[in-house]
Amino acid sequence: MNDWVRWLAIEIAVATTTLAFFGEAWGSGFQIRENSAAALGNAFAGAATSSEDPSIIANNPAGMIGLSGNQVSGDIGIIIPSAVFSGMGLTAARQPISGGNGGDAVGAQPVPAAYGFYDASPDLKVGLALTAPFGLQTQYQSDWVGRYQAIRSDIATININPNVAYRVSDWFSIGGGPAIQHAGAEFTNAINSTTVVHLANPSLPAGLTLPDGLAKVTGASWSVGYTVGALVEISAGTRLGASYRSQVSHRIEGTAEFTVPAPLAVSPQFRNTPARADLKTPDIVSLAASHELPPDITLLAEVQWTNWRVVKTLQIERSDGSILSSQPEQWHGTWFGSIGATWRPDPNWTFRGGLAFDPTPVRDQFRTARLPDSDRYWLAFGLGYSWTPDLRFDAAYVHIFSPNPLINEASQMGDLLVGQYSNHLDIVSLSATLRF
Repeated sequence: MNDWVRWLAIEIAVATTTLAFFGEAWGSGFQIRENSAAALGNAFAGAATSSEDPSIIANNPAGMIGLSGNQVSGDIGIIIPSAVFSGMGLTAARQPISGGNGGDAVGAQPVPAAYGFYDASPDLKVGLALTAPFGLQTQYQSDWVGRYQAIRSDIATININPNVAYRVSDWFSIGGGPAIQHAGAEFTNAINSTTVVHLANPSLPAGLTLPDGLAKVTGASWSVGYTVGALVEISAGTRLGASYRSQVSHRIEGTAEFTVPAPLAVSPQFRNTPARADLKTPDIVSLAASHELPPDITLLAEVQWTNWRVVKTLQIERSDGSILSSQPEQWHGTWFGSIGATWRPDPNWTFRGGLAFDPTPVRDQFRTARLPDSDRYWLAFGLGYSWTPDLRFDAAYVHIFSPNPLINEASQMGDLLVGQYSNHLDIVSLSATLRF
């Protein structure tokens, strides 16, 4: 009982820290894989089979059966992306829009994760994962040429995932648990007040101009899904793992606020109002394999399907159901694939490497300034060191190569953003695991 109380107390402390320091990140689609330095070092190859540390709770709960001794683990990943626009903005009348390129639309963001593991018996394990599985953040300068498409876009999730694993037989284990998820969102963009008044009254003088307005939508939601997994020990050195993370449906409730010049302030269209939007985080299927080559090398592979088809339209409504804005997305499902290897030259040191291909779910014709995503090619390296038999540290570095995506996006008022982005991404991750 003392062990259980101590484990629970540590978990509460870790959870509080994680929530307090949570930050958003920019990922492929808006998925964030960075929940483990150890798994990151292999480009997440074999992540659904690896029981090196408690991060297996998030990647495949059945894999907890390979852990022993009560453990806590904390991970901090720093995602360092870059997305720089080059091109032009045009009004609905196809006149140039003044402004710069918006600067680098994304910046370095921390992504924390925390885990607790309770070793109830050799055949029964209990764990808790606190992760940020989805998120994005883009922030442009307020006077850039694409300000009518986007200025700030922010989606953040926190996932609280308690799990139980059970060994059914010597070679087969299962696990699963609920996923309690919080989602928050913020979207801002400028309003082309000049275009609005001329569309409303075409007889106004052509030279009449008004200062830009600003639209801001914020909201939050709690919802619940689940995670299940299985682990098969084909032989002493060969494992197969499978996991499923369910779709989570959010109804984000919040407000829409408008700041517009006086001629527009009297219009009901620009009155502050309660607002809502539906957001679905996709279901994910992972299949992984690991094979040990004596005496000290393990080969790893993983494929993962993400059902991005749930992202169809970003639609924001007033409380009466009337539409404030509607942006078609029409994403498609994607397959992530990775291979990697781990080398353990002695009991204290572990060296890792991996390659991965992570395709974007964004179709070229639907690419937006809020998420100028493109395919990604991963090159990963990592190492681990056991300071003591009960204290372990892991580190990883990934560079992600990304083609330069094109964009041709029209705003609600017909303003056009045309050009391309220069994208690249680096990730650094550190973790510590304590067994007691």
